[in-house]
Amino acid sequence: DGRCYEYRECRRCGSSACDPMPDAGALARMYGPAYANTGGADSSIEDPKAPEEVLARLRTRPPGVFVDFGCGSGSLLAPARGLGWTAGGVEFDAGVARQAAASSGCAVYNGLEELRRSTVVPVDVLHLGDVVEHLTAPLDTLRELVGLLRPTGWLLAQGPLEAGPCLFSAVLRGTRGLRRARPVEMPPYHALQATVTGQRVLFERAGLEALEYRVSEVAWPAPGTLTPDVVRRPRSLGLFALRKVSQAVSALAPARWGNRYFYVGEPRQGAQ
Repeated sequence: DGRCYEYRECRRCGSSACDPMPDAGALARMYGPAYANTGGADSSIEDPKAPEEVLARLRTRPPGVFVDFGCGSGSLLAPARGLGWTAGGVEFDAGVARQAAASSGCAVYNGLEELRRSTVVPVDVLHLGDVVEHLTAPLDTLRELVGLLRPTGWLLAQGPLEAGPCLFSAVLRGTRGLRRARPVEMPPYHALQATVTGQRVLFERAGLEALEYRVSEVAWPAPGTLTPDVVRRPRSLGLFALRKVSQAVSALAPARWGNRYFYVGEPRQGAQ
């Protein structure tokens, strides 16, 4: 829409936040029904999400209420219901919410306010899969979601750590600086570009106590497999090689270096 969005870096943790944040009108255009089709068609790029890990955590608890906040197509809802959970989702766009409800057979709420008014609250397990980086008021939203959990409930979250630290990200930032690359021409879907430290601190400030905070380095956005098509494209081959080296380096400090996290937390006693 001819708007320019810059990113401001936190000097303490290295995370960056979009400035200005997208307003309500921009968000409505960004996250309409077409958003589900924004992914590329490159089969060598692997999906970094780990739905099986979410289901594995659900199997460790007695069934209760499970809410997938930002459920997309609702693909997690039916498997969770199959484990005995009362499963529901939340989506920003009303049309997307209706489609997810129809495909999953579960209730899907249009936004946080509708979830808050529903009968499924309080929630036993609330999942945010690649959602936090999209939030334009992440701390406020997380605090509201924590308030919807039972005292013994869990918040599960996973997503990218686009500011790392990891060798792959550092090299790409360096090359962009040398080339004085033009601004990226795409909507600011990821309003928050977090570091390992920044993401942990955000959850703490939201009133959560970490039960698990695991950092890894996945191939995305580099190719995950070395296919003939990747070999024929010098840029893709270079990204593949750089990621392999970066993953080897990050393995030396797995708790501090990486580009993706998986988090399990519960409400901290006395948190406001």
